[in-house]
Amino acid sequence: MSKRRRRIPVFRLAWRNTRRNTRRTLLTVIAVTIAVTAITFMFAYITGILGNFVDSYARSESGHVRIRKDGYTERERLMPVYLKVDGVSELLSSIREHPDVEEAVPRIRSSVLVDGAGSNRPGLLLGLDLDREGPYLNPTGMAVNGNPPRPGFPEVMIGTEFADRLSIDVGDTITVLGQTAYRSLGGLRLVVTDLAFSGISFLDNSMLVLPIDQAQELADMPDAATEILVFSHDAELAESLAAQLEEQLAPIVEGDIEVLSWLDQGQLMRTMQMMRPLLGVVMGLMLLMAGLIIVNTMLMTVMERTQELGMQAALGMRRSDIVFLIVSEGIVIGLLGGFVGAILGSGVGIWLEHSGIDFTAAARGIDLPFQGMVYPDWTLSYAVTGMLLGILAAGVAALYPALRAIKMAPAEALRQ
Repeated sequence: MSKRRRRIPVFRLAWRNTRRNTRRTLLTVIAVTIAVTAITFMFAYITGILGNFVDSYARSESGHVRIRKDGYTERERLMPVYLKVDGVSELLSSIREHPDVEEAVPRIRSSVLVDGAGSNRPGLLLGLDLDREGPYLNPTGMAVNGNPPRPGFPEVMIGTEFADRLSIDVGDTITVLGQTAYRSLGGLRLVVTDLAFSGISFLDNSMLVLPIDQAQELADMPDAATEILVFSHDAELAESLAAQLEEQLAPIVEGDIEVLSWLDQGQLMRTMQMMRPLLGVVMGLMLLMAGLIIVNTMLMTVMERTQELGMQAALGMRRSDIVFLIVSEGIVIGLLGGFVGAILGSGVGIWLEHSGIDFTAAARGIDLPFQGMVYPDWTLSYAVTGMLLGILAAGVAALYPALRAIKMAPAEALRQ
């Protein structure tokens, strides 16, 4: 009867071996720590940036589903008021009955000419249902002094940067000229009740916020809007919701309409969705850099311990055990560096999740819906993923030195 093979305490040996040269081990642990810290934070940071774009775009431009007159999107840059959705009251009542709809809001979007304080400039008119826009474009929250315009009154709120360019302030009266639904020219005299700050650069540089009844009067389009934005309880339902609403509204809509989910309204949203896989490429490069340091460190360790490894092989230690021992040393280093890196990356991510990163100055040059303050979106899964990737990278990086170690014959190793 053969003797049972004694089990080798590989991880205990690996832990002991990492303490032989503490300086070299510390250098390798720091490399893994830096990589995992960067990965954990970058997960939260990039998710925060993408979330900023998506949320700002949905609230200001697209909703989760957008309903317009057929042909409007093709001429969108011209903002043709004559391509309007009629009978919005009946349409809104029908849309709000859908179980997946959180809210539906009508908007009038038009290009106008604004005259104030002796100067005139083109602007973007936004006619809004102020009572229902609170969770979305939030006109009341945009009011710098808390005085948004009132429905039924000829009042307006103007973007902060736009007001500076026109040299107007709260209490001034401006004249707004714009196209009507009949392709003629309409005008209104409006009192500026407040300045508006949205944090979205292109809006603050050009917008005029009116109650929707005043915008309808200017454009001569009662019970109509240029678009209806629909918001769902779950953004993932946008495409199916768009198809269902198109079928639901067909019997009551006047003329042809286009019902598009936010993913079908242009390339921006699809590009944002495609950027997520690029995050993996960035993380892979960070792990590669840490892995190269680990390979170099483990190679030096193997060279220093050539005689020792030869002795172990001569005493009957199997080649697979030698490989497992060296890889285990890499895993121990990855575990130490990964744990510390996950804590550091999480700490930075959580702190900035509350304080934010101010990109307001940079956002002024971006003609896209983007909030100036970016808040990283940290979750525990990012820390766990970062740590596991660090351990995996360290283990894989140690595999090459381990395979080199077993290629040498025991007798040759003992002579070196």
